Amino acid sequence: MMDEHVGDGAASPVEPPSGRPHPGASTLLARRLLVVGMVGGHVGLLGSTIVFGALRGGVGAASAAVGAVIAILFFSLGQSVVLRYAEREGAALLVAALASYGIRVSGLAGAVALYEKSGLALLDRTATALGIIATVLLWTTAEVVTFARMRIPVYDLGYTDGRPSSGE
Repeated sequence: MMDEHVGDGAASPVEPPSGRPHPGASTLLARRLLVVGMVGGHVGLLGSTIVFGALRGGVGAASAAVGAVIAILFFSLGQSVVLRYAEREGAALLVAALASYGIRVSGLAGAVALYEKSGLALLDRTATALGIIATVLLWTTAEVVTFARMRIPVYDLGYTDGRPSSGE
């Protein structure tokens, strides 16, 4: 019974703990996209690491893993910003997402420049690049497939298929 905990100080199944408001529909959708993107990204991480481990040994596996982790961090940071601003006005969300993108791209460019300047040749460039590509493709595919299957009430309300209802 759900009523057993009434009055004992435990969080109600209806209200979130610590008095936080319920997440809105946009937050729930953004959270779901983050989760499925992470699943797709980790499939890319595992797949590219296994493939390049078999083809190019330990350096190939490590390089593919580094590339995949870079892609996962890039996408998860961006999606986390969208998740944080999901319930705000569209303009505020757009500004936050674009600012996040600019910061992430600048950080990535800076990291690549530092790596190139260091003269270190620790990574297999092909494995790193293909680890990134595989992870990006799987993350994006997971999000697109999930988004296409979502029911978004703003767009679904008032839909009719043109057939008369049963009472007519």
